[in-house]
Amino acid sequence: MTKRIAIVVATLVTLVGLGVTAWFLPRLRRSVIHDITTWDAPPGDPAPLPAATGPGLAAVPKTRVILVDGLSEEHARTLPAWSDVCKRGARLRVDVGFPSVSLPVEVELWSGLTQQQTGIVFRSGRPLNPPLDRRGIPAQVPGSIAIAEDHGYLVRSLGFSVAEPAAGATPAKDADPAAWEQRWQARAREVVASDTRLAFIHILRVDTAGHKQGATSDAYRQAATDADGMIAELVALAPEARWFLLSDHGHRPEGGHGGEEPYIRQVEACVAGPGIAAGTTSGLVHMVDVSRAIADSTGATLDRTSRGRPFSAALAAPLADDQAIPPLPLHQGALAIFALVAGLAASTWGVRRWWLAPLWFPIACASLLAIRGEPTLSMRLVYEGSGRIAAVTWLPALLVLGGSVWFGLGRATLGRVLVAQLALPASALAALLTATGAWPAVLGEDVAPVVPRYTAWLSPLMLMVSHAAGAFALALLARRVLRRSDRSAPPAPPRSEPVAEPSTPDRRPKDPS
Repeated sequence: MTKRIAIVVATLVTLVGLGVTAWFLPRLRRSVIHDITTWDAPPGDPAPLPAATGPGLAAVPKTRVILVDGLSEEHARTLPAWSDVCKRGARLRVDVGFPSVSLPVEVELWSGLTQQQTGIVFRSGRPLNPPLDRRGIPAQVPGSIAIAEDHGYLVRSLGFSVAEPAAGATPAKDADPAAWEQRWQARAREVVASDTRLAFIHILRVDTAGHKQGATSDAYRQAATDADGMIAELVALAPEARWFLLSDHGHRPEGGHGGEEPYIRQVEACVAGPGIAAGTTSGLVHMVDVSRAIADSTGATLDRTSRGRPFSAALAAPLADDQAIPPLPLHQGALAIFALVAGLAASTWGVRRWWLAPLWFPIACASLLAIRGEPTLSMRLVYEGSGRIAAVTWLPALLVLGGSVWFGLGRATLGRVLVAQLALPASALAALLTATGAWPAVLGEDVAPVVPRYTAWLSPLMLMVSHAAGAFALALLARRVLRRSDRSAPPAPPRSEPVAEPSTPDRRPKDPS
């Protein structure tokens, strides 16, 4: 095989490989996003909480729980009825754990098991089927009732004796939502005033406004004010009950939740009624501590693996700010570091000269952070279409990549340029897949690769590597095609005018005549 043929073959193989990579990674990204939002994760260990002992709450005849979905700590402190309940009892700061998604947090609340222990980490639009059994609190309290404003599948998943609204054509849909909208508040008042030992009211409008218009919008503030009016009315119907006012997460200013941001993960709660001293305040407690308090109030028993602490113990031993974030398993972290180091070693081999360094990669990452912020599961960029992310974020970095490929191919081999430019980002992606436990999802298993801080980076990095592969392929193709088109036939040597041969003098004797 001649050298020219070898170059052509190597170029074609590289182009095909880059094209497949650029085509495959966006499809893999969509599949991984579906896995994150749909399936459960393998159950694991929860974040360790500070050890403490102390008495729990005594059981009471009536326990009432109101959860205002999506209410941030900042907004809760501005609500008069909410604040009045807090003044009459205990004001708590509660860390809901990770991820900060409604169904996983509410399963945590009613089971005393964290998202990592249950493996329920997202489940968008997928109710638990069957619902929580007697490992949860509601199934242990005969006649327990839950009323939801909307998205009734949330309360239908929790094991209450009665959960309304009823399911519609599918388990995730509500039956006759228009009619339920007109009567759900009357039904909530009826349940709160009844003799049932445990009633749960789930108010959704604040979360709905947060998703649509963000936590700084007038609509969000108005929804919070409306929810506070309902709280005042409901609390007045059962003043003798022990009341729990809760939230399951906050919202980003532009809307969204799910990640580990403290202002989303940490919310305010109030507990008031029999056995709660007025004016009590707490440091940061965990949602499983609140679960333990509700279990004690109703006489239920949490699963033996629950880390929920008695009420007085939780108040006496608050959490550090990020203590509720579960640590990365040691083996996953070690393997991820190995993958990253291997990529750095390969990149070092390929670079050799500073102008072959993959400068585009840090530029792309810096652009992502500067323009969109650090990726978290609360951000739309994790879930949105690929074109919107690339067009405004790392397009300049791809131009740098194209220039590096063009320049590098004139001074180094194709293999060295390929490794120099793509080994590091590819190894970073492999490290993320390893750290998040996403390889089974890549291979087609129905499992959610959800871990703090790293899962959210999977989505943009897959696109970054995909677009880089496409940019490299275009630069390589342009370099080869233009270089070949510049090769014209070698010019003919200059030609001069023909030179006449010198005449030979006639040496014959002249005729004398």
